[in-house]
Amino acid sequence: MKAPVMMILLVVVMILRETAAAVAPWRQSQALDLTRNSKVDLEWCDDVLGCLQVNDDWFHPTRPINVLPAARHKINTQFMLHTRRHPAVDQDMARAFLAYGDYNVIRTDWGDGSLPMYFQASANIRVVGLEIAYLVNFFINEYSVDPANVHLLGHSLGSHASGYAGERIPDLGRISGLDPAGPYYTSTPAFIRIDPTDAVYVDNIHTDADNIIMLGYGTEQAMGNVDFYPNSGHDQPGCDPVSIGIEVIVDIDDGIRDLGACSHGRAYKLFTDSLYQPCPYLAHECYDYGSFELGRCVSCMDDNSKCAFMGIHADEYTHRSRENVRMYFDTDDAPPYCYYHYQVIIDTAHPKKAEDWVQGQLVVWLYGDNGLTIEELRLTKSHERFDHGQPKFFMFTSHVDLSRVIRVEAQWEYDSSLTNPGSYCWLLLCNRALYIRSIQISPMDYYPEENLLDHRRVLCQPGDDYTEIKSGHSEVMVWDENCVFTINM
Repeated sequence: MKAPVMMILLVVVMILRETAAAVAPWRQSQALDLTRNSKVDLEWCDDVLGCLQVNDDWFHPTRPINVLPAARHKINTQFMLHTRRHPAVDQDMARAFLAYGDYNVIRTDWGDGSLPMYFQASANIRVVGLEIAYLVNFFINEYSVDPANVHLLGHSLGSHASGYAGERIPDLGRISGLDPAGPYYTSTPAFIRIDPTDAVYVDNIHTDADNIIMLGYGTEQAMGNVDFYPNSGHDQPGCDPVSIGIEVIVDIDDGIRDLGACSHGRAYKLFTDSLYQPCPYLAHECYDYGSFELGRCVSCMDDNSKCAFMGIHADEYTHRSRENVRMYFDTDDAPPYCYYHYQVIIDTAHPKKAEDWVQGQLVVWLYGDNGLTIEELRLTKSHERFDHGQPKFFMFTSHVDLSRVIRVEAQWEYDSSLTNPGSYCWLLLCNRALYIRSIQISPMDYYPEENLLDHRRVLCQPGDDYTEIKSGHSEVMVWDENCVFTINM
């Protein structure tokens, strides 16, 4: 029987030790020796790990202070091994990895090195990278571990530590950056931060991309082969003050930290959730998040270059040599976070009796060929304009996988309120009906492209040129091979 391939997986996460008498690191202060910040060549060396330099190249407008790392014993990097025989007790990601596969999961604790001021912690993380590289290269040299089977994951500063490690591990298989830290790294040269050259494949998840002034700890800058931006990559669902709870933010200082940490930590939770595979977590390349939300980025293309899975299956991307590819998807505010995404295109008709445009609200009931339904879904966010003869695009999310939609009931309500006037249908002097030739519904999470096309359906009222939906009424449309869809994608 063939021996199983040995898999080594390094999980680099910041684990801060806490004691009852400890002062929160973000409240600590430290005297600043300005002589250490002058632009002169400085060197840190260790007999085992080697040397690190700080020179003029490390100074940048977004990285004004550069110091040498602390001594190795002060950073005190420690490694903890978890296997199925010796599982993790209280570490959710380690448990999830072991449930997913028979891995060797090694967690990295550099808590002592993360306690100083941020600029010092950002220097110390370079030593953590050396420690990880030394350990992995030891496995490679002494136990013939294939570097292609090594996967480093790092959260925040740990993302950049993984990058520093990757620079010193030839042919390292993969690095996953979980909301890479932005302060001191955004817009810096590639050698300062995680970048696509640090491993054969580098994927990042951005969940807190706001500027630090806006309490964002991450970065919007794409730093990998593929960068994922759930919910735009900025504030995550459930991370607003109302969702967190007023009792949490009574203490202003603690409240500000909790608000920021909520989105910053979501990347870690999303990757962990992907290990349980509740749904595909398929993301789509798009010009920007706004275009994605309008349902304009559905196709993976024939070569599947426009789609990739977020999380554990991200390395299945078919064009891994590309760099800085931005992918988008939406999530819920609690586990299971993943949604199914649907594109809906309304192919409106323009018979002679129709107005040029109408304005109102459209609600639908959707029925899948697997027996599941989505009921009373409001496609329009409020009152929206429909131009007859022109397509109308929507994208919505649901925890329900309908497979192929075979029946839709559409309810139309014309809006003629004085605050939101419709077209020019005042005093019942015009036609308030919505005219639809057909509706195309594409379940966006079916991959590859041929699978999406197999699940796409066009619905209409067979035998009729169009469906008239009067205001306050609903009509049923069904899938039929003879339905006509006139929109060229």
